[in-house]
Amino acid sequence: MNRSVLKKELESGLPILVYDFDGREEEVDMVFYGGAVSWKSIRTLRSVAGGLICYATGMKEAESLGLPFQVEILRSIKGLDRLVKKPVYNDEPAFSLWINHVKTTTGISDRDRALTVQSLHEIITGLNEKGSDFRERFYQEFYSPGHVPLLISRGIGRRKGHTELTVELMNLLGLERSVVFAEMLDEGISMKKDKVMDFAKYRGFIFIEGKEILKEVSS
Repeated sequence: MNRSVLKKELESGLPILVYDFDGREEEVDMVFYGGAVSWKSIRTLRSVAGGLICYATGMKEAESLGLPFQVEILRSIKGLDRLVKKPVYNDEPAFSLWINHVKTTTGISDRDRALTVQSLHEIITGLNEKGSDFRERFYQEFYSPGHVPLLISRGIGRRKGHTELTVELMNLLGLERSVVFAEMLDEGISMKKDKVMDFAKYRGFIFIEGKEILKEVSS
């Protein structure tokens, strides 16, 4: 894994393609760095990748903002706690809240979602630099429910989904833990690994596997 090339691609606003693991979800997500997202990035995720467009950050940042996991919210509500179940790959989901920036209109357009993501990235960057003032800014500038799902990394040692892999990758590259991604879909199913690899070669995108990220983490 060439870290300098990866960092250059992400900072320039280009996506990379990340496959998790054989025997897990076996899916590939198209990933953009949160600090380089434009409305065109959101359009690409929507029209080329096709899956749910999510924003992910680290546990430290989420705790600074007071963000819970969605399963914690559901467990606290009698009756709805019955809906909390582990998916087939046996990891609890990384979902937290769904939000919009207060200056969005419907919240769902490419420009609206880009505004929400760009503003989130500013908050995450500010938390790491200056602290508590950005927590207050978060509560002033966003509302929930909205159209951008927030995901929180549970840590690569506890969970090995795309949230953890991509957040950990940002750590390795020296970037803010701020990413936007969507699963690559095909006709009726998730796009298979081999087909995504062909797509990546054709489009000139970097394709990376979860096992490569884990190898870098342990080295």
